Amino acid sequence: MNLVVSELGPIELSKYPYPYQAAFTVASDIDSASVLRFRAIHALFCGDELIKESSPEWQTLGCTSHSSCFDKNLRGIPGLGFDFADSFFLISDPTTFGMYRYLPKENRFQEDDQLGENCAALVRKGLKEGQIDSFHAFLHYPRHQVEPLLNEFYRWCERSNVSKPRVWINHSTAVTPSGLCPDKLQPHSLYRLARLTARSVVGPLFGRRRLPLRNAFVRYQGDTPGSPYYVNDLLAANGLRYVWLNMDDIHRNQIALPEQEQNGRPTILQPVTMDDGVRYWRFDRCYGQNPAGPFGEAYLRDSSEGCDASHLITEKNLVELCRSGGTCILYTHWTHFRSVPMADETISRFEMLRRWQAAGKIWVTSTARLLEWTRRRTFLRIEYSREGDRLIVNIKGLEDPIFGHETLELADLHGLALRVRATEANFTIAVNGKALGSDQVHRVGNLYWLDAKVGSLPGIRCGGRAEKLIGQRDF
Repeated sequence: MNLVVSELGPIELSKYPYPYQAAFTVASDIDSASVLRFRAIHALFCGDELIKESSPEWQTLGCTSHSSCFDKNLRGIPGLGFDFADSFFLISDPTTFGMYRYLPKENRFQEDDQLGENCAALVRKGLKEGQIDSFHAFLHYPRHQVEPLLNEFYRWCERSNVSKPRVWINHSTAVTPSGLCPDKLQPHSLYRLARLTARSVVGPLFGRRRLPLRNAFVRYQGDTPGSPYYVNDLLAANGLRYVWLNMDDIHRNQIALPEQEQNGRPTILQPVTMDDGVRYWRFDRCYGQNPAGPFGEAYLRDSSEGCDASHLITEKNLVELCRSGGTCILYTHWTHFRSVPMADETISRFEMLRRWQAAGKIWVTSTARLLEWTRRRTFLRIEYSREGDRLIVNIKGLEDPIFGHETLELADLHGLALRVRATEANFTIAVNGKALGSDQVHRVGNLYWLDAKVGSLPGIRCGGRAEKLIGQRDF
């Protein structure tokens, strides 16, 4: 097994939970999403039940009985069962559902409704079940309108014991002054004006629509104190950690995101300081595009309006992702109307990904879980000591230069793999000074992985016999 590891010393720390060599997630923008498409997309990619022939999900996805994914005996298409999650709008726009909708004539907000369904309840259910994990900005609404809604949302999270979203994904600059981005990272308005002017001339030749030139003068101001759109203090006080800025951070036809070194370990996380001084971890995204076109925005279907981002999922690219020990965060708009009807080839690419996951090669999970694991692994504090010829490997928590020290329990480290150098025949693995028992550590050769659930990782084939560690004890 070719687990990618980092750092020198008596042990090497793997980048992903055992036995995976790489990681993959989808970070989709909720733009132009309907309730029907949200349900259908999540049934296909995240559900494990059958999408029955002629069901609402079937019809919304544009499925047919001629699809290669169609099960003739069951009369439907099986869900792929991935652990993906989605973004959400706190306040809806004219094309997308959200938790709330603004009524301009009455100058007030009410819980959004679509086709007779309460959208706020749908979002709350998605957050509880892990189907939603990321904010997608607050559009053009100023703080005095956002703050009461956001505070009530956070109170609901606390009452319901639901994790507050830690991930922020910027929406289009042109319509989202509430977005987060340091002013120094945003291009000058004259530069934007030049680009929009050029796009209005040549863009239609490549399938890109013209945009109003006034868009050049809109900037992200959600982290700018004194701006009417300033909201970052509320987000930071409620646990936000990860941001996608929409500033030169999308990589086309690149399966593995670029890495830099933090704490002596390679990581996709980059520190960013907002205009109000708050610091977060920034991440990039990537997508695929057929070199022959079409071009434009990333969806899950090729059309004159955009491309199918899943072109990135190929056998060659997955081999490269594992070889490099890389992370892929796929950028797309999978609940957009331009993502359906969905082609067989698109579903087949994700079926390929599922096979790689089942083989124990690529860890497929949600954006929030992937980013949190990456942060923990990057800043994990490990201390070594000796008692005679015994090496003691003590995992002492997290030393994050932005968010400070955090104590970790074994449950937070489930799947963590450590390769012990061949010269270390006698050693103990401990968490917070307490040695782990023989049922909490499994061994494959000189590789050891931590087991908080006692047995094996869900959905993972261990690929080797588990051996007891001899002489484990407290110290």
